[in-house]
Amino acid sequence: MRPQPDCEGHAPKTSARPLAYAFSLTVIILLAEVAGGFWTGSLALLSDAAHMAVDTAALGLALFAAWASGLPPDRKRTFGYHRVEVLAALVNGIALWVVVGMLLHEAYERFRSPVPVARLGAMLGIAVIGLVCNLASGAIMFPSRRLSLNLRAVFLHIFSDALGSVGAITAGLVMLKTRWWYADPTASVFICLIVLWTSFDLVRESIHILLEGAPMHLDIEEIRDAIEELKGVSEVHDLHLWSLSSGTASMSGHVVLAPGGDAKAVLKAGAELLERRFSLKHVTLQIEHPD
Repeated sequence: MRPQPDCEGHAPKTSARPLAYAFSLTVIILLAEVAGGFWTGSLALLSDAAHMAVDTAALGLALFAAWASGLPPDRKRTFGYHRVEVLAALVNGIALWVVVGMLLHEAYERFRSPVPVARLGAMLGIAVIGLVCNLASGAIMFPSRRLSLNLRAVFLHIFSDALGSVGAITAGLVMLKTRWWYADPTASVFICLIVLWTSFDLVRESIHILLEGAPMHLDIEEIRDAIEELKGVSEVHDLHLWSLSSGTASMSGHVVLAPGGDAKAVLKAGAELLERRFSLKHVTLQIEHPD
């Protein structure tokens, strides 16, 4: 009996339009915060600007990944280029960690030797503008954040940026009222911790997909038991689950028929079961007859 043909699995289509809008807003915030950070001497503002620089690169990479993931399969890459988005998400997450390390080092130096922040009013104004732009970018990206790891990475960047702006505003208000200059590196550390928290799951899931790990929402033993309960099935072995990219789970396995089992009926029932109960559409089942 020939194996059931593969069903084509397609990742959700990523629209470049919200990414382009978010990219434009991020560039505006970056330029404003870089200029404002050097003008006022605020580490919190420069910390957020450095984060924004990473976000600008991340959004550019995300735009490229969204384009590349839509390329058709070819002879050398028969699954297409969907995993470009996973690679982009991984690179974005690691880039955030590198920036966090640099900012934590600078914050440590500021704790050792506090630096007064000049032009606190300007610092607050720039931070407020950054927060407004981040909220606008977040509103643009929110509806599509679950479509792929790539878009989720972008949304996490924007979310952490918004929190960073809140931290910079808080530090500015504290210093304006109390002249407690430690508020500036404290806000920087707060921003860094938020970035680490928001990026950890992203990096972990990206690595999991690249290592051909089973999708986290599926239990391979539960799937095995469900197939073995089908009429005419004796055993299931060589069962494999993996994801081409986020949202594109695939499965393959060998199904041993019970004596008298009907191969066509088992293939049909197996495909229907896997799609109905586990939302698995990209499935290959290899039928084996009993010895």
